[in-house]
Amino acid sequence: MSKKITLTDDQILQVEALSAYLSIEQIADYFGFSEKTFHEIKKRQPEVLTAYKKGKAKAIGRVARKLTTLIDEGDVTATIFYLKTQGGWSTESKGTNIIKISFGNRTATEIINSALTALEEGEISVPEVQQLTGLAIAKMNIENRSQVDKAEYQQQSMEELEEFAAKMKEARENIKFFQERAKRKKSLENKDS
Repeated sequence: MSKKITLTDDQILQVEALSAYLSIEQIADYFGFSEKTFHEIKKRQPEVLTAYKKGKAKAIGRVARKLTTLIDEGDVTATIFYLKTQGGWSTESKGTNIIKISFGNRTATEIINSALTALEEGEISVPEVQQLTGLAIAKMNIENRSQVDKAEYQQQSMEELEEFAAKMKEARENIKFFQERAKRKKSLENKDS
């Protein structure tokens, strides 16, 4: 009869740490026994199973926090992933209708929200949402570029106006100079006569 393997407290802590990254088979390989033996150990030592689950839960929690941060930052892919895995959404379109969304004067955010609503209602698929999101972002980039171009044009126009104003000021000063010169000349002529 072979001796049954029992994990020490330090090895149980290692199980917790490793479970965040490795499968049960890989953890068993790490300790040098079979996956079957590891399952038997978990039955005999409930603290091993608890450590394994705790390590997995910590890793999932860490990843979920990062995912929700991405969602809060507006990452559409992260949002869709979350809704598919946690909200039961499907990537398959339930209808065969072609969705027509008019961009009109809608903002990129409004377009994306409409697409997500259509996805939630099963009217369109995830790839269609991705396409609409891409189009909305392209629209936003075009609008932003137009605003930058307009601002640059306005800046250019302002510079041209300032240059024109400077030339006008110089012209007025020249006119004033010549008027004063003409007055002095006339005044000298009157003295001489």
